[in-house]
Amino acid sequence: MVVIKPIRDFTSLSRVSYTFNNVAKPKQKTAINRYREEERLGKPVLTKGLAAKTVYQYKENLCNTTGIGIGQRIHSECPFTVDADEFASTGNDALKAAITAAYKQIFGNLGLTENQCCIELESRLRHGSISIRDFVAGLAKSDFYKQNYFFQVSPIRGIELSYKHLLGRPPINQTEVSAAITLIAEQGFDNFIEKITHSEEYLEIFGTNTVPYLRAWTSAAGTYCSTFTNLGRVTPGNAASDTTIESRSQLLMEFSNARRLSTAEGGYEVLAFSYSRAMNDPTSGAFARIFSPKTTKFLT
Repeated sequence: MVVIKPIRDFTSLSRVSYTFNNVAKPKQKTAINRYREEERLGKPVLTKGLAAKTVYQYKENLCNTTGIGIGQRIHSECPFTVDADEFASTGNDALKAAITAAYKQIFGNLGLTENQCCIELESRLRHGSISIRDFVAGLAKSDFYKQNYFFQVSPIRGIELSYKHLLGRPPINQTEVSAAITLIAEQGFDNFIEKITHSEEYLEIFGTNTVPYLRAWTSAAGTYCSTFTNLGRVTPGNAASDTTIESRSQLLMEFSNARRLSTAEGGYEVLAFSYSRAMNDPTSGAFARIFSPKTTKFLT
């Protein structure tokens, strides 16, 4: 029996999800029920946490135990649970669709031969010992992925592709790229992959049972407008793979120009425009230009 997600996600028509079963997943409305039970008893309802092998798992387990959750909330239960608590599809057909979508997304639409597939990861996913998120992380840590998108490309190009494959968007700016390069240099590429797949952003958008997809083709709330054009820069045609683009960075010029303009004397911060910042941050130049009188003179 295939379980359909109760709340449809309209952000991507090609969204693919899979879980071994939904028996152990938190049921809808449980956060609200727990809150009411605590109100009735007049004391907290304690829940048992899970053992964590990494710092990332500890943080995630802590949020799940306290009922706060990481990432975007379900509006009907805000602020108690997150979208990752929704049901995902089960069954063999959903498994095959998820595996195919994961290979296409993580390996940059690069066609694989049978002996290049990660059979061990597929088997663990089929038996329920790992989630889609673990499967995705395993693909990104594989020798095949590193050979094509880490060792044979420039460091910045590798960061661009990792963000695109795992988060469905390009890096926001040079600061994010620099932080990623530093992390790889100090802790290794595998830890970089772990940080992305356990990040609040990943959990908010994809949860643990949804295959990542390119999500920067639309102007999502809170994202930079430059993300759309930058995704186009790092994405080849539908019939091509990410290996068809040269190995050097595709966004170096964009980041360089943005940094030059933002640090120019008398200039405004134009590193990346964010609608939410323009509306809420009085210190930003965009806020001033939107809400200041038409007679106000701006430096050029």
